[in-house]
Amino acid sequence: MKTPLATVLTPQEIAAARYFVSRVLDEVRAPLRQASLFGSKARREARVGSDLDILLIFEDLPPSREPYAGQAEAIAEEVAAETAIPVSVWSVSLVDLQPGARTPMLVDAMEDAYTIWSSGDPLPAISFTADDALRCCMSLMDRVSEGGREFSAAVEARALGKAFTRARDDVVRLCTCLLLLRGVTRPRRAEVIGAVRAARLLGSRIPRPVADVLEWVELSFGSDGKAEVAALPPPLGSDALAATIDELRNHVGGEIERLRQQQFRNFKNRVG
Repeated sequence: MKTPLATVLTPQEIAAARYFVSRVLDEVRAPLRQASLFGSKARREARVGSDLDILLIFEDLPPSREPYAGQAEAIAEEVAAETAIPVSVWSVSLVDLQPGARTPMLVDAMEDAYTIWSSGDPLPAISFTADDALRCCMSLMDRVSEGGREFSAAVEARALGKAFTRARDDVVRLCTCLLLLRGVTRPRRAEVIGAVRAARLLGSRIPRPVADVLEWVELSFGSDGKAEVAALPPPLGSDALAATIDELRNHVGGEIERLRQQQFRNFKNRVG
C-alpha cells in the first residue's frame, strides 16, 4: 500500500494539488474518476522547481480529449500563478487504461501514482500487455520511417546538426521498441541504450560500428543522460549512423514477428 501523500509532498504542495482538483471538479464538465500525483515527485526524484505532475482520469473523453483537457490545463496554469507551485496535468479516460490502449508512460504513471482524489476505490496499477507493445512499436517504427526521410533531406541540405539529432532520437526509439517488446516500459533517453545492452537484446557481441553509435547516443544526452541537447557529429559519420538505424530496424522487425508468433501460439493453446 502506498504511503501517505504527505511523505512525498510539502503541505503547500498538497494544498495546491487539492485546490487544483477541486477546481477541476467544479469547472470541467466531464466526470472525473480519479486524480493522482505521478512523475518525479511521486518517485522521490524531483529537482528544485519540479512540477506537480497530476494525472486526471475521466470516465469518458472525446478522442481529441478536448475541450476538457484544455480546460484542465488552463486551471493548472491559474493554480500555479496563484500558489507559485508549478502544476502540470495529463488528462486521460478510462478507455486508455484498457489492454491494447495503454502507453508505457501511462503504465508507469499508474504504478507511481499517489491518489489525490477518487470517486471510488483507487484504481489499481496496470500491466503492459503484448498488444500494447505491438501497437506502440508500430507507431514508433512509423516515426523512424519519417525520420529516415527527414535525415536524408537534412544531410542533403547540409543541416547536419538537425540530421544527427533526429537520427539519434530514432536510435532511442528503436531501442525503446526492443525493451517494450519484452515488457520493459521504464527507461527514457540515454537509459534506454544502457538497458538494451544490459539485457543483451542485440546479442552478446554487438558489432563495433553499432556499439560506437550506441555509445555516441548515450553521451549525447549529457552527464545525467537526460539533457535536451543537440547531437554532435557521430564518430563514424552519417553513413555508419544510417546503417546502424537500418540494422536496428531489422532487429526490431524480427522481434515484432517473434511476439506475434508467440501470441498466435498462445491463442491456439487457449482454443485447442
